[in-house]
Amino acid sequence: MEKDWLQRGLSFFEYLDRADMNVPTMKENYAETAVSPEDHKFFEGLCRLLPEGAIKILAISEPWCGDCVENLPVVAKLAALYPVFRLYVFSRDDNLDIMDMYLTDGKRTIPVFVFFDEGGEEIGRFVERPEGAHRFLREEMKTVEGLPEDERKRRVYEIRQRLRKMYKEGLRDETIREIRKILERRYGYKDS
Repeated sequence: MEKDWLQRGLSFFEYLDRADMNVPTMKENYAETAVSPEDHKFFEGLCRLLPEGAIKILAISEPWCGDCVENLPVVAKLAALYPVFRLYVFSRDDNLDIMDMYLTDGKRTIPVFVFFDEGGEEIGRFVERPEGAHRFLREEMKTVEGLPEDERKRRVYEIRQRLRKMYKEGLRDETIREIRKILERRYGYKDS
């Protein structure tokens, strides 16, 4: 992570102060995010292992993006609960130089969460959404292929509403588990 980026990065709440849409939903998602006892044990172990702020999280987001609205609050809650993390949020559209360093298959896919260890080396990335959400969208989007545009838009809106409900019912936990796996590869399982 470049040092000048740290000065440009925002906290989650600074990002919300500048956001022009979906702020109430992101605040609600943040408030509702809970960490399972097993995951809490892991993150507490990291806090005992590493100094405060040792793991930097670069987050690239936009408030109009549904996946950002769902996943940025989850990552922000982890950063608030566990002092081992420091979260730096960047607006994709205002920081294309950073975004273009973290393309997914050549595309500016968001959100992107890049985790850096205490030495500044990249640990891993969580991009867009957890696998359960990817799987759901892949299957559901097949059902709208070939529909007239108005019907397709209505159905896509319904699919996105169902996905939002799925986040509330467990996909947030899946996001946390996928992030945990990234960190376990670097630090091992810490339960003591």
